[in-house]
Amino acid sequence: MIFDAHQDDAREGAIDFAELRGFRTDRFRQARKREAEAISDISDRVAAEIEKKESLPSLRRQVGEKEALIKGYSSDLRKHVVKGSEKHAERHSEIGRAAQGLRSQIQTLGTQKRSFIALQDEVASTRATKAPELLRQAKERHQQSGMKPEEWEEFLLIYKGDVDKSLTSYIEAADKKIEELTGPPVAEPNHGDAFIADGADLTSLPLNTLQAEAKRLEAMLSADKVIRERYAALSKKIAQETSTLNTLKERLKDAEGAAERQKELQKERMEAYERLFEAIVAEQDALAALYAPLMSRLEKSTGTLRKLGFSVRRVVNVEAWGTVAEEDLIDRRKAGPFYRRGALVAEADATLRPAWEKGSSKDISAAMSTFISKHMAAILSHAPYSEDKTEQYRAWMKQLAHWLFDTSHISVRYEILYDGLDIRKLSPGTRGIVLLLLYLALDDADDRPLIIDQPEENLDPKSVFDELVSLFISAKTKRQVIMVTHNANLVINTDADQVIIADAGSHSSGGLPEITYRGGGLEDSEIRRAVCDILEGGEQAFRERARRVRVKFGG
Repeated sequence: MIFDAHQDDAREGAIDFAELRGFRTDRFRQARKREAEAISDISDRVAAEIEKKESLPSLRRQVGEKEALIKGYSSDLRKHVVKGSEKHAERHSEIGRAAQGLRSQIQTLGTQKRSFIALQDEVASTRATKAPELLRQAKERHQQSGMKPEEWEEFLLIYKGDVDKSLTSYIEAADKKIEELTGPPVAEPNHGDAFIADGADLTSLPLNTLQAEAKRLEAMLSADKVIRERYAALSKKIAQETSTLNTLKERLKDAEGAAERQKELQKERMEAYERLFEAIVAEQDALAALYAPLMSRLEKSTGTLRKLGFSVRRVVNVEAWGTVAEEDLIDRRKAGPFYRRGALVAEADATLRPAWEKGSSKDISAAMSTFISKHMAAILSHAPYSEDKTEQYRAWMKQLAHWLFDTSHISVRYEILYDGLDIRKLSPGTRGIVLLLLYLALDDADDRPLIIDQPEENLDPKSVFDELVSLFISAKTKRQVIMVTHNANLVINTDADQVIIADAGSHSSGGLPEITYRGGGLEDSEIRRAVCDILEGGEQAFRERARRVRVKFGG
């Protein structure tokens, strides 16, 4: 009926209601799906930033420990310097610092090279699998576009630039720089001459040259082989620990920026959450517009039909949403605001339900922000894992974020209303009458036979005459109506073309009773008499009622 209420040129080529509804709402459902996926990805990134932020004390402690360890090794190193070789020791330290700087650069370049190689793999995978699959999905979603295969090829995702050439050049550049910083192998000099001239700029020399000079200086620090080996071992440890210290400092710097990045990501996530509800509201508006022509017809109707209506609303299952947290995420054995079963559901019902059901996207975003600021600390106090169990706690935080911004418990539903009530809440009889009224009054495009069993149930005789008779008279001009009834108004006043009277005989032994049928029009005197007998109790009943109301009854 909703579909038929639209003019042909307003159906957009749809062949039924489901297809028309899809034309009007699919874009908003797809937008909702995209935003939900974006929220999920952002939540994972927020969890990673939170983990980095929480690692700050540990990283600071590790940096302090490494600095103390290096200081201790440096102190031990000075103890192995033989008197008279202090100058060589100082030169060795200078060269060691320069060599360590080169090692850090080479390590960074190696990390970059691994990233470039991994990116090459990702590019190849995107071309071979991801981009074609995204194009296939787009074709499936937009079959009605009418585009030809060669036109669809324009929508295949490709990289803007020549990324293969760029990545190859990046890798070659990294290799070249590593080779340059490392330098060629260094041969032993004649007569133990220095590899590096006094006053030379150490920052301009390659690593192999620096390491060779450092090794030469180590041999000059002492004639004692044991002391030289200990000095070399300590120098190596200092270099290794310094490299680790530099890595820790980089991680510490990254972690120190985590709080700001977390705020930005949370803002981005809330914006995506708001856009998701913009899609839900848009779907709701599209459905309301879809039902508008039928609503217009109902408003012009009279009598009981004016009590009919359609409602499009958001349906929110707060209990399902809150129960997921109470049963699967939080530990209610711990003391706190949400230890009692249903406490979290009740709070969500009070804080979030009004916005979820009737608020705008900004109202919902504000309500969720309020809920988080008010209750997140309490929810975290019910965490099933302690923060020192890093891996489990991190996984739990991700699950918590996914639950918090989940919207699978919210749907858009349309309802048929009768006198303001959803017809699913009416009694079966009343619901049947409502549907009958819809079929008779509004389903005028359907010419299939309509079979009805006792439509007078749950209606008083006046309502039967006022509501149903005229509708049946109108309906039978367009479709065949077959009706089982005990109500005279519906047989006589609808001017039934054919009346079939069924009589059940006595039960035969072990079998069903024999049923006989008589049929004819109301112009047939026998049919009129039978109608009178069955529907009104016969002539005597008519006379008795006439006597009681003092009406003269003729033959």
